[in-house]
Amino acid sequence: MRKFLTHLIVLVSLQFGGAARAEPTAGSVEECYSRQELAARSPGFVERVFVADGQVVKKGELLVELDQRLLKTALREANAGVQSASASLSLAKDALKRTKQLAAKDSVAPQELFQAKIKVEQAKAQLEQASATLERVTIQLDDTLVRAQVAGKVLGLPQAKGLYVQAGQSLGRVE
Repeated sequence: MRKFLTHLIVLVSLQFGGAARAEPTAGSVEECYSRQELAARSPGFVERVFVADGQVVKKGELLVELDQRLLKTALREANAGVQSASASLSLAKDALKRTKQLAAKDSVAPQELFQAKIKVEQAKAQLEQASATLERVTIQLDDTLVRAQVAGKVLGLPQAKGLYVQAGQSLGRVE
């Protein structure tokens, strides 16, 4: 893709009479690959800023953390939901097993066997829903962390703890 864009720039330069240069220049397509606009992926209050404006950072380094208190509580609730749904599924499976044994001896009505099977399916659905909730909250919690996607110098990063930021709001850049 970069090669294509470089060729396109050369062609456009030639078309308009400019001198084509093969090496990257300031502001060229090559340069934009080493720049990251820092933005919050979720709204929240800045809890901690781990770097200073002008500091050089490595790719993956944690730069800003938003307040995580409510999401940590939601994570505990989601974990409890998964545990509860898992226990319900185990109980439903045990009940189905006993009902099948009794049905083999004609000791229960076919309707009871059908109901036991339905309860297992409902418990599976509840576990799936609880697992999805856990996954969603885990993603939201991760979204409270702003990390450097490229190595470089941090520029324009506010140092204000307690600053409220919107999702997508610029927090500076790494170049």
